Amino acid sequence: MKIFVGQKPDPQHMQALVRCKLGENGALLDLFRKKLEETKNSLVVADDLVKLHRLQGRAEVLTDFLEAVEKSQEIFDRVR
Repeated sequence: MKIFVGQKPDPQHMQALVRCKLGENGALLDLFRKKLEETKNSLVVADDLVKLHRLQGRAEVLTDFLEAVEKSQEIFDRVR
C-alpha cells in the first residue's frame, strides 16, 4: 500500500480508491487482477534476471494498488 497511500493519505485519492472498491470501476479492478495473475505466471518462467526484476516490480505495484483499494474505506474514514 505504500505506493498509493503513503504516510499522509490525500482524502481525494482515498475517495477515488473507495469508488473503485464500491464497484464504480469494477472492470478496472478485474483488469488489474488479471494483469497481476499474468505477471505472476510470467515470473514462474522468467529466464532473464532483468526481466525477473521488472516483473517483480510490476507485481508489487499491482498488488499495492489492489491492497490500497481494499483498505481504502478504512483509511478514508481516518483522514476525513
